Amino acid sequence: MVFLNRVDELAYLRRRVAGDSAELLVVYGRRRVGKTELLTHLAAETRSLVFEATETVNHEQLLDFTTELARVSDDPLLAAQPLTSWDAALAAVARFVGDQRTVVVLDEFQLLAQQAPELESVLSRWWRTTGRTLPLVLVLAGSEVSFFEDDVLAGRLYGRRTGQLRVEPFLARDTGLFHPGYSAEDAIRTYSVCGGVPYYLERFTDDRPLAAHLLDEVFDRGGLLHDEAELLLRQSIRDPAGHVAVLRAIAHGHNRNSTIAARTGLEPAQVTKVLRVLERLGLVQQERPVTTSQRAKKTSYRIADQFLRFHYRFVEPARSQLRTRALAEAYLEQTVLPRFDEHTSLAWEDVCREHVLLSFPDVARIGRWWGPVPTGQDRRTEERELDIVGLDPQHQVSVVGMCKWTRSAVDFDELNLLDRLTPYAAKTARPHRVLCSRSGFTERLRSAAAADDTLTLLTPEDVLSSPAA
Repeated sequence: MVFLNRVDELAYLRRRVAGDSAELLVVYGRRRVGKTELLTHLAAETRSLVFEATETVNHEQLLDFTTELARVSDDPLLAAQPLTSWDAALAAVARFVGDQRTVVVLDEFQLLAQQAPELESVLSRWWRTTGRTLPLVLVLAGSEVSFFEDDVLAGRLYGRRTGQLRVEPFLARDTGLFHPGYSAEDAIRTYSVCGGVPYYLERFTDDRPLAAHLLDEVFDRGGLLHDEAELLLRQSIRDPAGHVAVLRAIAHGHNRNSTIAARTGLEPAQVTKVLRVLERLGLVQQERPVTTSQRAKKTSYRIADQFLRFHYRFVEPARSQLRTRALAEAYLEQTVLPRFDEHTSLAWEDVCREHVLLSFPDVARIGRWWGPVPTGQDRRTEERELDIVGLDPQHQVSVVGMCKWTRSAVDFDELNLLDRLTPYAAKTARPHRVLCSRSGFTERLRSAAAADDTLTLLTPEDVLSSPAA
C-alpha cells in the first residue's frame, strides 16, 4: 500500500518518539483503517521492533515474538532458547532497548491478551518498575475497539499509558488521493462504497472504471471485499445474525426502533441491545435533529460506515444472484447501477456536512434537522428535512443547507424551499445558506449567489478540494 496522508497522526507519534520520556501509547481503530501501515511507517524512521500477533496459542505467540526479537537484535541466545513467559519477554525487551531510544510495537495486542489473561497485569507491573525508566516508546495497537476502550484504556493499564490515538477512516475530501484520475462525481461514488477506509480505497484505482471495480472487488464471489462485511462483524461479535438483520433493515430505510423490529421480527428490546453494540463499534449512529436535546425521543439510526451501508443494501440481500460471475455482472448492470446514484445521495450529504464543518469557522457541531412543517391545508403538517444544520459554539444555528444529487442543475426552487424550512430549524438570526449540487446551478442562481454573501453554492469539485492533499 502506498502511504498517503495521516499527517496529524504521524506528527503526533513523531513528537512522542522525539521526546526524552518513556512512553506507553495505545493506538487503536477499526479493522482495515491503516494502523499497521501508520506504525510501520513510523518504525522505519527509528530503531524499532514491530511484532504483529496472530490468532494462535500463547506458546506459539511467545515463540514468534522470540524469533522477531532475535532477528532485530541479532541475539544468538534468543535464537537458541525461546522465551517461555511474558515476564521473560519484557525482560528481553529491556535488554534490547538498553540506552538507545527505541520504538516497540505490539500489534494486534488483543490477540496476546486473549491467550494470556495475565499479560495486562504483568505489563502494568513491568512498566511501573522497569519500562518507565527506559528510553522506550512502547505501542500497544489493535483493531478490537471495545477491548481497547474497556480493558486497556479503562482497565489495568489506565494509570500507565501516557497517550492514546484512535485512528479513524480518512476524511471524504482526502479519499480522492487514491484515485486522482477519477472525476469528482466518481470520487464521491467511490466514497459511497469504500468510505474512508484505505484498504478498500486502494483497490479502486483510477486506471479502470468504477463499475469494473465493483464487479471484481465486491460482487464477484472471489472479490477481495465480497465477504469483508461478515469478517468485520465476526471479528467483534460472536454470533452476528441479529446484527446483520438490523444492518440490512437500516440500509433499506427502516431507521426507527419500531420499524427495525417490524422488519426483522426481533423484539424491540433485542433491537435496542443490538443497536447499542453496533453503536459502540462505530458502525451505527443514533441521530436526533441537531437542534434538539440529546434526551429528545425523536431518534433514528443510520449506518455510519459507508461500506456496510452499500454492502447491506446491495450485496447481502442478493447472495443467490451472485453465484456466478455472469449472474453477478447481470445483477450489477440491471439492479445496482440504476440505483447507485440514489445510494450515493446519502454519502453526498455526509461529504457536504463534513465540508461545512471544516470550512466554516463558526460551526462547532453539524447534523440534520427534521420535523413537522405546515402544508398550508388547514392544520395539516408533513415531516420535512434540512440536510445541513450547523451550530455555533453557543448552540445557535449558523448554517443551513440542502444537498441534491441529481442530473439537473439546481435553480431558485431549491433555494426557496430552503428559505421556507429554515425558520422551523433556526428560530434566531438568519443563518448562512448553503446549496450543494452534483450537477451545478443555473446561471441566474449563480449570478444571485455572487451578489449575496449569505449564500454559498457547492459542487463536488468544491467539497473535495483538500488542503491536506
